[in-house]
Amino acid sequence: MNKNIIRKRPLSIIFIAIYGAAFAITIVINSFATIDFADFLYNALLIILFFCIPLVIVFLILLFFNLKRSKRRSIWFAIGSGICFILVPATFFLGGLFKDHATIAQEYFSEKNYELAIKYYDDIIESQDDPDLVELANSQKDRSMGYIEQAKKREKNGDIYFENQLYKKAAEEYAKAFDIFPYLEGIENKTKNTGSLIDETSTAKGSGSSFVLLNENLKFKYISGIPLSWGRVKICQPALGEFQNIKIEEGRFFETDNEIRVSGKLCGSNTIDKYVESSEGLFVFISTAITDKSGNIKWSRDGYLKGDTPYLKSGQIKEFSLTGPVDIPVENGDTLFIAAYLKREVLLVINTDDPEAPDADKNAFALYFVTSPF
Repeated sequence: MNKNIIRKRPLSIIFIAIYGAAFAITIVINSFATIDFADFLYNALLIILFFCIPLVIVFLILLFFNLKRSKRRSIWFAIGSGICFILVPATFFLGGLFKDHATIAQEYFSEKNYELAIKYYDDIIESQDDPDLVELANSQKDRSMGYIEQAKKREKNGDIYFENQLYKKAAEEYAKAFDIFPYLEGIENKTKNTGSLIDETSTAKGSGSSFVLLNENLKFKYISGIPLSWGRVKICQPALGEFQNIKIEEGRFFETDNEIRVSGKLCGSNTIDKYVESSEGLFVFISTAITDKSGNIKWSRDGYLKGDTPYLKSGQIKEFSLTGPVDIPVENGDTLFIAAYLKREVLLVINTDDPEAPDADKNAFALYFVTSPF
């Protein structure tokens, strides 16, 4: 009669298998929870230390029980004990070679690798009890986020230039973004690719009537109290023009005996060249309106400057004259408004998220108003 011999695995093997599986799982979890490879290695050393210390005791106990039972097992347990004896002090020594998170975060910050620096600052904020260290980490985190936002803003500006084939301007913005945050995803390739497209005529597109390119340092703010029919109006700071020798005349000029003519001169500021990136200057629209005390419009006209072109250059003086019939007589207390402005559609707006960007219906660079009697 044959008997089936059932071989049972020793408990020591089952224990080692479970223990090894737990170690492997912990290492895998560590790989997802760490900040970078250096942090992974440091945490891995801590895990090895955590698992090795009890394993030394277990191996020694198993070695003692197997000395007389199994010479082969005794050898393996002796080897395991020896390895653990080596690993425990080795992990202590190697762990001491790693820098603390505050030092690593500052190194990443100095290298302009702000995203990794932020991760270390977050770890310090969450795990440290030292209020001074936490305060410093919060401060440096805010600075890092600020630099990242600046770089993204420059990159976005460059994208707008690139879409309008202003490759030289795009390259300048990409270069600024790279200088601020060289680890910004894709910025290095954009800098290289745009550089290969630069040509001497790329900036000429911004000089034509298709759009006007303004320097981002020219700020615009909304103004109130102007004729409602003008829509949203912003005025630039500083002003780029000044109205002079304004005259208001009533009578017959073209069609009827009841007409109003508003004429005068517009003098371009000497800073136009500083804020307008165009060899032709500013493309000027002129709007005039007369309103009563309640803001209701009695008379209005739109037009251009006199001359061969509607452009105004730095220091240049041009005349304008707008005439049209008036149905309601002008009275004392009425107000005359004159604005020289750029329409939204003729501008290439770079900082589209900037509340001080020229994004109004009328982006005025010169404004004049006077109350009757004129």
